[in-house]
Amino acid sequence: MNHNQVESFSGAAAETLSAIVLDSPTGPMMRGIHKYADTMFNSYQLKFFLEELDSATPRSDSERELFSVLRRASESAMVASNSVVYGGLTGC
Repeated sequence: MNHNQVESFSGAAAETLSAIVLDSPTGPMMRGIHKYADTMFNSYQLKFFLEELDSATPRSDSERELFSVLRRASESAMVASNSVVYGGLTGC
């Protein structure tokens, strides 16, 4: 299996991710992202992650932007069957 980086992001979206992972209102997949280290999701797990994002209600514009970035990165990783980086955090 190939675990190459597909996409990464930083700035406001990464800061928002860092702020919400420990107190995520979305569910177990979002809470499974490690705040201080890389986190990898396989393609099977990413399906559940995308379902979680689809059912989540952003509490702010920054969360709305973050969910959009996470959705795009996750979908890209599933298509490429590679890894995706969540603002310094990695998913595959």
